[in-house]
Amino acid sequence: MNDWTGIRDEAVERLQQLLRIDTTNPPGDEAAAIEYLAGVLRDEGFEPVVVEEVPVRPSLVARLTGRGERGPLLLQGHVDVVPADPAEWSRPPFAGDVADGCVWGRGALDMKGAVIMQLTALVLAKRAGLRMAGDVIFCALPGEETGGFEGADFLVREHPELVRSEVALGEVGGYTMFVGGRRFYPIQVAEKVGCRVDITVRGASGHGSQPIRDGAMAKAGEVLARLTRRRLPAHLSPVTERFIRALGEAEPALLGLLDPARIDGVLAELGPQARMYEALLHNTAVPTVIQGGAKSNVIPGAVTITVDGRLLPGQRVEEFLAELRAVVGDNAEIEHRHTPSDTEAPVDDFFRMLAETIEELDPGATAVPALVSGVTDARHFARLGTPTYGFAPVKLTPDMPFWELFHGADERIPVDGLLFGIQALSRVLERY
Repeated sequence: MNDWTGIRDEAVERLQQLLRIDTTNPPGDEAAAIEYLAGVLRDEGFEPVVVEEVPVRPSLVARLTGRGERGPLLLQGHVDVVPADPAEWSRPPFAGDVADGCVWGRGALDMKGAVIMQLTALVLAKRAGLRMAGDVIFCALPGEETGGFEGADFLVREHPELVRSEVALGEVGGYTMFVGGRRFYPIQVAEKVGCRVDITVRGASGHGSQPIRDGAMAKAGEVLARLTRRRLPAHLSPVTERFIRALGEAEPALLGLLDPARIDGVLAELGPQARMYEALLHNTAVPTVIQGGAKSNVIPGAVTITVDGRLLPGQRVEEFLAELRAVVGDNAEIEHRHTPSDTEAPVDDFFRMLAETIEELDPGATAVPALVSGVTDARHFARLGTPTYGFAPVKLTPDMPFWELFHGADERIPVDGLLFGIQALSRVLERY
């Protein structure tokens, strides 16, 4: 029988060590983090393989051999993190503090905490002498926050033999979601597809001492106003319909999101929660960068707005661009960069095993298939035919909304939530 208290304490210490290694991306230097994980694995009797295409951007792969009765199960996670401004945090973002029952730090949820869960479950399986039906592969990756090209993409292109698997578990899904007094655990089976768009508007240039009222700056302002005030058309995917119907059993008002004529009204009533539901029901085009002008006294002749576009599963880029054109108007130049991907995983026996694992560990909770509005490394592994489920379980309290902490200030993971994830992943390995 496992000593879960000792396992929890060991995992917390390892997570603290990993959080204290600053892997902010950009610029992205994950070498020390990968070496730390490799050292842990070597101490546990593994022989990890470390490969890299770009200096200081290595990937780590370790394998626990199974019985060979089915293909491998891949546990994949990234060790790079998004930037953190210490001025916005209650605690230093790279100190790995333990306080108020949580481990604090950039990456605690996204996704160094999940990497430690995966590593710990793998180590426990080896210590117990488990022989799963298939091999279990642990893969720690760089670069996910800027596209995954130095890590997952590189492995799929150059070392597919290291990561080719029957099924994979990755980030985002398996966190507690509180709706109508009930607990739900979304398990990611699909994700949106990224499409970067550059929108350029042009106008007369001139000296800043003499106003130009209809120049590029004015046109850019109009484009920004339209992008931020208007939604693209609604589209209901099968996985989102199933997700909303499940949550609607606890909060019937959410069922209004299934009626196109009522969506805007329901979103208006949801407050901060509306952001998540809006993204699940629409292609989105969010302006993130604006560039124009080089000198304070020169009116620029061109302004470019970079837009983070996200397409729902099944939507074609041509349809998305047509929706965007209808919002921004005909006077803007639109260029796009789009990488098609098919990351949808089936709601099958393997999914049901994941769901049952969660529901056993948290009686009364309900696990549901879900679409995630972000983009993960799952799309790279999909090129090898590997379906990925977002399953990085963490039990949260009602005062810790997942998406506000994900990429947000004061990111943290409950100590008990970390242990919950380790126990869930351990059960998955036992049943594989």
